[in-house]
Amino acid sequence: MSKRVSIVLPDFYGQRKKLKGNHSISSGICLGKNELFECLPTDTEAGLIYLKNRVFPLAKFEGLLPPILLVNQVYTIISNKTAVDKELNLLQSKGVIRMFKLVGAETVSVVIFFKDLTEHVIKHCPEKPVINRFLKILPQVQDVIVEKRFLREELGLLEQEISDLVGCGMLTLRSAASYWLSFPNSGEFLRIYFKGRKSVLRTIKKSKFSEILQPELEDRNLDKSVKLGIKYHVHDFIGAELVK
Repeated sequence: MSKRVSIVLPDFYGQRKKLKGNHSISSGICLGKNELFECLPTDTEAGLIYLKNRVFPLAKFEGLLPPILLVNQVYTIISNKTAVDKELNLLQSKGVIRMFKLVGAETVSVVIFFKDLTEHVIKHCPEKPVINRFLKILPQVQDVIVEKRFLREELGLLEQEISDLVGCGMLTLRSAASYWLSFPNSGEFLRIYFKGRKSVLRTIKKSKFSEILQPELEDRNLDKSVKLGIKYHVHDFIGAELVK
């Protein structure tokens, strides 16, 4: 049985919320050990769980996107960016999360829990035998970029299998010799993200002295252009130090 934990995290919207859930990931602080370990998540992992459950609007994107979190958003919960980056790398090495750099108008660093990523990929690419194989060997690739030579020589993928991964959205071309790691519908996420980001920033800049209270910003009718939600973008802005 997993240990039920209650973690208090800042909501940044005038109150504090408790994050509750069952966690059995061995990346945090172990409470005891017999045959099984019962561990609390690290601060960074707890922050990611909070962002997934309370900030990403999954109901709007179920079937289209997995819960996609931004590295910048974690910085709004844990101010020590060096510690966050270190823990993110550790969580990825343990196969708990997967980090990506999505390249659009700007480069966006995102995080997806590996379980959510696996379910999303299998749902969108059910008929490609290479998909399950690639998901199993993906933890061997710790960078956001993978060389074509590595795919062929180290992972043993055939040209057709690499083409299938590109067609599924798991790889996007970076250069003649390398790919960005990606996931199905990542381009749609970027389109929605940049559109919402632009709309929220424009609303802030149009306000008197380019200032606006968060509750007032949330009351604005921006649902059509800000599908990820005001809270999602505000966490991003604060973490990226675009707003005070």
